[in-house]
Amino acid sequence: MAPQNPVPWEADLHTKAKHALYEHYLSKWMPIMIRGFGANITYAEGFSGPGVYLDGSPGSPVIALRALLADSELRMIARRGAVRFVFVDHDRRCTDRLAEELAVAAAPVAVSDLPHFGIHATIKLGECEPNLTQALDEAGAWDRPMLVVLDTWGGAVSHDLVQRVAENGSSEVIITMQPQYFSRFAGVDDIVHGDKVFGGTAWRDVAAEESSAKERWLLQHYRDTVRSAGFDFVLDFELMDVRGQALYLVFGTTHPRGLQKMKEAMWEVDEVAGAGYRDPRDPLQETLEIRLEPHTAPLRRLIVQQLASLPGQTASLRNLRKFALYQTVYKESQVVPVIQEMVAARQLVTDGESLGRARSLLTKVSLPP
Repeated sequence: MAPQNPVPWEADLHTKAKHALYEHYLSKWMPIMIRGFGANITYAEGFSGPGVYLDGSPGSPVIALRALLADSELRMIARRGAVRFVFVDHDRRCTDRLAEELAVAAAPVAVSDLPHFGIHATIKLGECEPNLTQALDEAGAWDRPMLVVLDTWGGAVSHDLVQRVAENGSSEVIITMQPQYFSRFAGVDDIVHGDKVFGGTAWRDVAAEESSAKERWLLQHYRDTVRSAGFDFVLDFELMDVRGQALYLVFGTTHPRGLQKMKEAMWEVDEVAGAGYRDPRDPLQETLEIRLEPHTAPLRRLIVQQLASLPGQTASLRNLRKFALYQTVYKESQVVPVIQEMVAARQLVTDGESLGRARSLLTKVSLPP
């Protein structure tokens, strides 16, 4: 019998960057949702892990619980509601260790006493599907806002699960997986599983793509799959490390504010040595180092690409800001400085109005004749 993988395990660069992003996003999501919905919300994970890594750094379940416990105002509001934390993992060693780590995070309050403070933590042993939906049923989480994190790494979850979360009002999902996962579908060998993940048969068109383009085609198609599940606003990007290894992350939300807050969280992450972001839409596939001042060359290329696809090769500044928010990894606020620099370099032209002075959202931006 082959030896089991150790629990806990080492946190690699992908994990450190991902958890830094989660921490920043939860610091925004938790206050908005607790205040806005009377603390009647749920944070859930379908692949929770043990809650800690070899170096002692916390896992995402502990990061999520701390996001609530560290804020005295949120704790007071939670007393009047029911903030649920639901965690599922298939490895008993993980669920046992997670219980210990949550107890440490909750101290001096015992986990069993947390319900007296409006906080309910559930740990369930089993595969994500169907155990996550069952645990959410038992917790009374449906019909109330939730954030569901599905750190699948080597696999994926069904379209049905993603769709059910999307149909649950004011809910969001974060899905991570290795891009190499999609290579199993490149030869259209695993038909049944592929149909389950993509929610239909359209993905099978990958068979007509060139070999070098199959993985990228499937990544882009999966983004559309999450959108078709019911998430109107989708952000996807790759976390890259120094070895060139990638972790694909997809965030789905039903409200533009959620997308704005996730973008803010992305660009607030402190520098993580050896890790960066890559936009799947960037034609040159350039990796952006995680740093305070963003590298905007990919945004420049994407703006040019977008303008070239439009009638008259022209768009308003308002629409270019929306384009950046909805279809790139960049924030709306990063568009104006880039446009200004491109106009100064005569890479773009405006309709005569001083973009630097007025910054009118109606200003027309075009490719030079």
